[in-house]
Amino acid sequence: MANMDFEACYRALELPFGAGLKEVNERWRKLSRIHHPDRHARNPKNYQIALEKQKQLNNARDILKKWFETNPHATPPGSTSGSQQTQNKSANANTSNNNANKSQSNNTNSQTKQGTQSKQQSHASQNQRQTNSQAKSSTSSQGASAKPPNTGWFTASELKLTPMQDLVEKIDKHCCSGTDPSFLGMILAFAAIFGPLFVISGTLGSVFPELPGHYPDWLMMTMLGASGWCTCYIFRWFFAEAELIKLQQKEMYFRSGRSLGDTVDLAKSIIEKHTVPNGSWRFVAAGGATEATLHFEEEVFPEVKRSRCLKIRFEARPGAYAVVFAMEVKATSPINSFSCKRVAEKVVTDLKKELQEIAA
Repeated sequence: MANMDFEACYRALELPFGAGLKEVNERWRKLSRIHHPDRHARNPKNYQIALEKQKQLNNARDILKKWFETNPHATPPGSTSGSQQTQNKSANANTSNNNANKSQSNNTNSQTKQGTQSKQQSHASQNQRQTNSQAKSSTSSQGASAKPPNTGWFTASELKLTPMQDLVEKIDKHCCSGTDPSFLGMILAFAAIFGPLFVISGTLGSVFPELPGHYPDWLMMTMLGASGWCTCYIFRWFFAEAELIKLQQKEMYFRSGRSLGDTVDLAKSIIEKHTVPNGSWRFVAAGGATEATLHFEEEVFPEVKRSRCLKIRFEARPGAYAVVFAMEVKATSPINSFSCKRVAEKVVTDLKKELQEIAA
């Protein structure tokens, strides 16, 4: 695919040879909408055919775009076979006319001249072939070297963790990084299970010292229920906070078969689709990137609300063979950021459905 000549590029785009860059881009967009792999996702065979067709269209557009960027007012050179045939035909026609008009005494001179001209034409055609082959090889090598990398170009913003989040990250790395549970992890698990029960029983004993040493059955069941609820909440909060921290440390890259503008519009529509009842997204352009911010309040306990801020910064650039989309997620919330985690994960999941994720 990388060695396509200019005539093959025009044939792939279904354009007449010599069409300008504007016509090339318009036809590429039109054919990309028709042959995009996402339109054939349910049929694996048609999906592979559409994927190869899309790669062929992208490669043809890239080769012609590279030529017009270097030579904005020139037409790409065609193959030498057509011009050589035209020259041979015109030479034969001129030779027959000259032989018909000239006398028989000049046949020897005309044949000598014809042989000289044919030798010169053969040398000229060989030189033309060498020039075209060198131009194609230089164009392909320049295009390969000039193609930007797919990953590594997106600069993530600094991640600022609260002291509580920093503690959660350290515990998660120490206790949950290996396959076997560590001793510290088991101690913390037992503390999370039995700690709330001891706290509740100690609180009842200090508030109501007249209670007997053996609590009534109904009070004991109530204490066990409250302790179980606290234990479940602690585990849920810890793992949610740890997953959100890991998500904020990632730089995610995706490959898109759409244009730059369509890719950015798709990302905005996906982000706007996932929000909370008392918040709305706000998009601000920051250099080449776009930052989406969501401010809202989350109820951590009955009648107790805390402010939350979720930011998603993303940018799209031309990649080696397609548009590359990069993004990061940052959440500002002291603790209990369940809603931030839920919204961020839904956005990432929908982007993975629409785009192809690239390993960073």
